[in-house]
Amino acid sequence: MPILSAFLLIQTLCLGQKTEYGVAIGGVSYAGDLYRGYELFNQSLGVQGLYRINFEKDVSFKLALLYGKVSGDDSKPFDALGVIRNASFSRSFVEASATFEYHFLDYKNQNSTIKWTPYFFAGFGLTKFLNLDEQNDNFSSIQPVLPFGGGIKHLVGKQFSVAVEFGARKTFFDKLDGISDGDVFDKTNTQFGNPNDKDWYHFFGISLSYLIYKIPCQYKYVPNNSLYK
Repeated sequence: MPILSAFLLIQTLCLGQKTEYGVAIGGVSYAGDLYRGYELFNQSLGVQGLYRINFEKDVSFKLALLYGKVSGDDSKPFDALGVIRNASFSRSFVEASATFEYHFLDYKNQNSTIKWTPYFFAGFGLTKFLNLDEQNDNFSSIQPVLPFGGGIKHLVGKQFSVAVEFGARKTFFDKLDGISDGDVFDKTNTQFGNPNDKDWYHFFGISLSYLIYKIPCQYKYVPNNSLYK
């Protein structure tokens, strides 16, 4: 019994965090003065690299770097202004984000037959827009964003995780699409929208990550004859 108790204690202390490295690919879309809501058929390619730390069975912390492009135009106007405005834009960006994930099922338990779980995530990020026009884009190229969303994860074997995820990014400015406030009394100026309606963008992707098991303690077995007495 003493030997078994000591072994179980050592196993508990040495069970370390599991970290993940992965990549995601999917579509990036925009919502603002040119489009409302989520545009399924207006997607640009997005690629994301990720690093995840699994603290508990239901909580993870993820660092991610996303590269993509947002674009839009008035080809399908939803109001009378869009018919005569004929605006368009396209911007590439790099987003760095830190998010916490909450898993609803204990899918990583070795004794569980469930190897999948829905999850929710939320956090903070900074986005760098790459191709700004110095004359027309009078805003900072680095903008804070609030990423949040959800998805479904599935374990493949013991060291791979596949996830399908949808995330929205709330920005705090209204000039992502180049359309914001304007002089409504100038009849020749149609390049304006709703300045109180901030712009958004979204990322819908599929990720594959590789789990690495870490053992934080260095235990060396030292024979102790007293355990056999």
